[in-house]
Amino acid sequence: MVVGGILRRLSEFDRRIVEMMPKEPPAPSEFIGMVLSGWVLFPACGLVALLYDRGLGLRMLAALAASMAVSEGLKILVGRPRPERAGRKPWGYSFPSTHTARVASLVPIVHHEGFFKATVFLSALTVAVAVARVVSRAHYPTDVIGGFIVGTLTGYAVVWLW
Repeated sequence: MVVGGILRRLSEFDRRIVEMMPKEPPAPSEFIGMVLSGWVLFPACGLVALLYDRGLGLRMLAALAASMAVSEGLKILVGRPRPERAGRKPWGYSFPSTHTARVASLVPIVHHEGFFKATVFLSALTVAVAVARVVSRAHYPTDVIGGFIVGTLTGYAVVWLW
């Protein structure tokens, strides 16, 4: 009963927030989503491995892959539909946000390596991605929170295991 009430309230909260977003997502939020998909992050981490520090780059790639695997697995288990938006039918599942999980998974890696500026940058980028995913109506707020948790935990798991 208590859990059901909490989930109902969270669902109502999510719907209210998404309804405040424009029906037609602004171009910057779409751009952020595309740029920070795996098409950019995976090659960038590969370049770190090739050009800077092989171990760091491989840990970053492992964190990206792990966060993506966990996130996609949870999407199948939870099966939450995406918010509706103008001009596009919802596709796939919504919870958790894989975009947010991927970026968040890199934060523990660079933090552990002692890269303060990279930690701050990637933390800010995680917030920007999360906001962009809600504004673009690709996710509900709790989806990006879930993605942040998944990403952070998988990043720390890679640090601990490696």
